[in-house]
Amino acid sequence: MADPTSTNTETAPWPDGLPADLVEAVQAFVAAELDGGSDDDPEALGDLLLGWCDGRSADALELLLDALRERGAYPISLHVLEAAWNSDLPPDRLGRIAQDWVGTVLHGIGDRAGAVEVAGHLARTAEDKGPQFAGDLGHMLLEWGLVEPARPLIETAAAALPGDMPAQFNLGVVRKLAGDFAGAADCFRLVLDVRDEPAARWSLGICAVALRDWATARACWAKIGLTVPDGQGDYAAEGELVPIKVPADPGAPVEGEIVWGHRIGPARVVLRGLPRFSPVGYADVVLVDGVAVAEVMDDGKPVPVVPMLGVFAASGGTRVAIHGPPAGPAVRRAAARLVRTLQSEGWPAADLTGLDHEPELYLALMVPPTRTGKQLAARIEELRGALPLDLAPLLALDGASAAAPADGDGDGDDTLEAGR
Repeated sequence: MADPTSTNTETAPWPDGLPADLVEAVQAFVAAELDGGSDDDPEALGDLLLGWCDGRSADALELLLDALRERGAYPISLHVLEAAWNSDLPPDRLGRIAQDWVGTVLHGIGDRAGAVEVAGHLARTAEDKGPQFAGDLGHMLLEWGLVEPARPLIETAAAALPGDMPAQFNLGVVRKLAGDFAGAADCFRLVLDVRDEPAARWSLGICAVALRDWATARACWAKIGLTVPDGQGDYAAEGELVPIKVPADPGAPVEGEIVWGHRIGPARVVLRGLPRFSPVGYADVVLVDGVAVAEVMDDGKPVPVVPMLGVFAASGGTRVAIHGPPAGPAVRRAAARLVRTLQSEGWPAADLTGLDHEPELYLALMVPPTRTGKQLAARIEELRGALPLDLAPLLALDGASAAAPADGDGDGDDTLEAGR
């Protein structure tokens, strides 16, 4: 499928024979939408175009969809796509329709929630078109990060096609993302029994780390060409800083947040930041995937962002937020100074004001397991000056953070909490 965000009309001519008045109507609709909104009914225009397609070849329909998409006529093309999906087109053509429909919503309109809804709608009937069709559609959705609607399609294909290694690999991926590391490892081993697949070996190594199966993990890293220190686990000294996408709590205004941390092994990172909408915190060790999901710029260079799969070992500290009234520039500068001082004294802290698009001051803090909330509150009282902060949440902790931290050295029985 062509890039749904493209507006290059030179590569998508109108199909031969399309009446000029329909072309002009679509172009007028697009121009009006760009200028603030059209009064024309996009579904009515879509019905006229469908009427023209009736009796013509499927190639004409595809050319029409290309032309609509690349001109940004998304409200019209979505109506045409829905009608085409419900038609009697053969599976290969329907696969193209499904790709175009989800891609238009996800990439063209930029509506991820809408794309998930469309993908779920497609998944409900895709299995009727055979396991290969279901598997191909599930693979496409998985590549676009639409894991939940992809899962049942991939499970259906893998069960019906046990000898299809791409289907088994995809099953391993969705199991890994769901936190079923033992089930995922079985899939990746099955693939590796058939052929040497680096992606399967890397994922098997991740699953082995999650399961504390150090022998398998070390064998995977060695086969890939990585070097790990001598020992039983695969810990290394703190290495490079990497950005991690941590999932937000349900109901949060964001899907996830970027937190930086030091890599301490091929599949683990110790966090060196505090997110606002996720329960993970400073010094937590998290399991990370090997496939980047985004990029961020650091010192003028793009750096890949890898997703968190779960908490490998919690630090034992206690997260707390303290609030203040709407913060102007002077208050924000004072808050930044406070945060820098606390960080220099070993109190993890971050000014996360504005991440929820609200003006109220919001400082995220973490009380280490060897300290208390009252100690932190007392230190803030000494430093804050006229900075208006509500310290009651810290005072209410009353030493609740004194639980012992998980050692995270691979010898304990910490439970890995899935990050998705």
